[in-house]
Amino acid sequence: MAVTANQIVKRAEACRKSYPVAASTHIYEGTLVFINASGYADDDTASGVNKFAGVAIREVDNSSGSNGDLTVEVYSDGVFELTGSGFAQADVGKNAFATDNYTVVVSDSASAIRIGVVKEYVSSTKLRVELNTQLAFQATALTAALTTLTHSAPGTPDYAIQNLTTSTPYGFVTQDEGNSVLKVIANLQARSAEIEAILQANGLVD
Repeated sequence: MAVTANQIVKRAEACRKSYPVAASTHIYEGTLVFINASGYADDDTASGVNKFAGVAIREVDNSSGSNGDLTVEVYSDGVFELTGSGFAQADVGKNAFATDNYTVVVSDSASAIRIGVVKEYVSSTKLRVELNTQLAFQATALTAALTTLTHSAPGTPDYAIQNLTTSTPYGFVTQDEGNSVLKVIANLQARSAEIEAILQANGLVD
């Protein structure tokens, strides 16, 4: 759940970056910081719209200020011990997502923002996460895949497809041409599935 107090967070060495803080925003030390659509540091995910910036180094209270009146400094990379619930050893290697300024989960959702990769299981409520602000965004869901084609292999693959016949029955001039086209489609399905797996492993798609 979201917190309203400074937090002590364990960290490894990391880079520091500074961002102007959004109006009426209170950022607490040790919490997750995001960048809103206007480019200002914010304390919420905006239902998965904001980008991840890093972990706040110290508290910045811009509750009574306008956009950019104050600046927050964040750790933008490194390995951090972050909090959530229901964690297990099997979560190591999974993508980590933020659902608010403090809570981390290992499953994506419409309101979550990818913040990095789980490097170590600490307890059911704590994980060590390697931050990644370069690829931190809401993943896009893929169109559902259709059933993979099955087909008869062409006797001799023929990829030089002639004009389809113009009289009943309409179709390929030769059986090998038709089976070659089906072979190409099945190959594209297989290659697309391999690309999808890589994208999902890197948190780029759901």
